[in-house]
Amino acid sequence: MGKILIYISFFLSINISGIFSPLFAADSAVSKYTSQIDACRKANAEGTAKNIEEYVCPGGVLSPQQIAFQVVMSMEFNILDKEIKAILKTIYDGENKDIGKLATIIKNNFDTNYPAKYKEICDKTVKYEASLYFKEKKDSLTTDNGVQDFVFGQEGCSKLVDKKIKSFKESAWLLGESALVTSFMKDKHMYMRSLKDQYEKFLNKWTTYIGQLSVIKAKWYKKTAKTQ
Repeated sequence: MGKILIYISFFLSINISGIFSPLFAADSAVSKYTSQIDACRKANAEGTAKNIEEYVCPGGVLSPQQIAFQVVMSMEFNILDKEIKAILKTIYDGENKDIGKLATIIKNNFDTNYPAKYKEICDKTVKYEASLYFKEKKDSLTTDNGVQDFVFGQEGCSKLVDKKIKSFKESAWLLGESALVTSFMKDKHMYMRSLKDQYEKFLNKWTTYIGQLSVIKAKWYKKTAKTQ
């Protein structure tokens, strides 16, 4: 029984490591970015990389690994960039009046959540998708040049992430503070409008009251004049 359990544990460990290791993808899997990488490699060779607008296709003399890295990174980043732009729009359009709540939203998204997501792209997703692509194309990633390309790409990817997160975080604060000011100004306008409305109502009542006093005074004057 013990030997069976050991065998099962060993079998599961092999399968689990195979599933999650980016450089050892299942033979049946295919990269979801195969068409984009193919198109970019072709455009790069023809000198028309700038014509591709859906994602960043690098120009210049580059290895297939470098091109694949850039394409996958760009496509994956686009997904997160859209999510963050939606968050920034929500921050700007919102009527949040709590600076503490704004700080929590920014911290959760730009200190924790999205840095981890971008890091996963740099460290795992790019290698995984590229390995699927090159297995499909029967090319190898085991050459020294290929490994160096990916290490260099990871460093560049991480630096880019740091800049993107810093920029997004600063934008979030600027937009959030602007929204706070707008919200307070809106509240002030509503408050002043309310005061004005109340004052106008009071003024109307006061004018009516003065008018009534004038009528009473006139009648009283006539009445007292007759009795004298």
